[in-house]
Amino acid sequence: MYILGINGGFRQGYQDVSAVLIKDGEVIAAVEEERLTRVKFSAGKLPYLSIIEVLKIANISIQDVSIAAFHGSTWQPDFCFKIKQYFEQHFGYAPLVKLYHHHDCHTASTLYASNFTNALIFSYDGSGDGISFLVSVWNNNILETIYRVERPNSLGIYYSLITQYCGFTRDSDEYKLMGLSSYGNRNAFDFSFLLNVQNGEIKLNQEYLIKILPNQPSAHRDEMLFNELFEEKLGKKRRIPKSNFDNFYKDIAASAQQHFEDCLYKMIAYYAKKTNISNVCLSGGSALNCVANQKIMNSDFIDDVYIQPASSDAGISLGAAWLACIDNNIKPIAPQNTYLGTRYSNNEIEFILKSCKINYTTLENPSSIAAKLIAENKVIAWFQGSMEFGPRALGNRSILANPCHPTMQKIVNERIKLRESFRPFCPSVLEEDIEQYFIGKKKHSPYMTITYQANEYAQKHIKSALHIDNTARIQTVTHIQNERFYLLLLELKKLTGHGVVLNTSFNLAHEPIVCTPRDALATFFSSGLDALVIGNFLIEK
Repeated sequence: MYILGINGGFRQGYQDVSAVLIKDGEVIAAVEEERLTRVKFSAGKLPYLSIIEVLKIANISIQDVSIAAFHGSTWQPDFCFKIKQYFEQHFGYAPLVKLYHHHDCHTASTLYASNFTNALIFSYDGSGDGISFLVSVWNNNILETIYRVERPNSLGIYYSLITQYCGFTRDSDEYKLMGLSSYGNRNAFDFSFLLNVQNGEIKLNQEYLIKILPNQPSAHRDEMLFNELFEEKLGKKRRIPKSNFDNFYKDIAASAQQHFEDCLYKMIAYYAKKTNISNVCLSGGSALNCVANQKIMNSDFIDDVYIQPASSDAGISLGAAWLACIDNNIKPIAPQNTYLGTRYSNNEIEFILKSCKINYTTLENPSSIAAKLIAENKVIAWFQGSMEFGPRALGNRSILANPCHPTMQKIVNERIKLRESFRPFCPSVLEEDIEQYFIGKKKHSPYMTITYQANEYAQKHIKSALHIDNTARIQTVTHIQNERFYLLLLELKKLTGHGVVLNTSFNLAHEPIVCTPRDALATFFSSGLDALVIGNFLIEK
């Protein structure tokens, strides 16, 4: 049975639009709409292009799909009809439409990908279907919800509010706030007046918020979540987008991050003790706070933690499809990796290179040539295999550079990514070498969802891949996980002594990650990149 999971909506508040196709419990394809529309997040849409793409990857038609699964179970009664009408108008056929709760979808997306036999599952974000935090227990193949929090009592709203206060865009730039937080004093401000967690309950002080009722649509991302009382207490928000950050806003970011970590830690510790369960699954947009995830990973009451790589609302489509599987007595099958999107053969790539009149060299061993260029301190774009699902570039749509070069972080930020100087990059490292560079309980971290502390050896040798506080959101790489990327790291180790590469997503600021060869060429020629290794072809300037 084919089941199509989708995410999106008819209002601007619904973003991270995506489609996932599952056959008999196995994920066949997963694509985010922004990669195809080239509009980041593709807010306020349903996944038209993504649906076409996943059907194309599976080589089936819409008539082969039995169920279309979606979130929005609390939406107006005629919403199923609207989705059915959407399919009929755009595809000429509508599968059976099933609606599930937003946070049940997040929960399913991380639980069934984890392969845990028992687990404590946390789903938390701004809100979805009126809920902002959900705690569930998985034991003996039974999933039970034990605690739910209604909006606006929300970790996500708290963090988005501070994101706006520091001059960023909410539901978009929270990761910038997280990056900036490493530059400030974590004890400069006490945010307990705004957010409080006690005895496993979350309370957000609504005195400082605009009115946000559980049954109303979320505020538009351009509307401030805080009111004038908040600015009277802390001072005026940062309003000049390109102004430098003084220590005040750095301290705000650091203190807010510290309080977020403390509150999340209290919640997880409380329910871990209450249930006596030591395996934890995380999902929801706020679960992408990899600094907080480090604290959870290293907790003495946690044996293992799994964070859904597509924890944003893009993962809703995966969770919804798996819930439809459960309803039809089909067991979800955890994917081996996140390389679930579009791929291009060498023939397809070469056709595009020729049609664009691009000079290129054919390579027998792309990994070896790429490693040589990186060792020579060239910054390369690396376009291989199937596109990643989720916000991280994990070695198939990546920009790669030498972390041993002392100013490489500055070079990539200013010359290529064209973004803020405080933004960190990620090191991809041979999994067998992780303990040579990084400190953390888990020795397997393939999805850049957890920050690790860099040891003295890493601080000395791969400084450009580390953040200002000597932490790094790492990706461990194995031969099974990504053979061509693994071979690149092996070759790089032969040349530099380090099987580590500085890795960032193949896109410029404010753009989605590239999807097609044409996207790759456009980004390559509009930036300071030195070379593009695309399939078995090399393009240089």
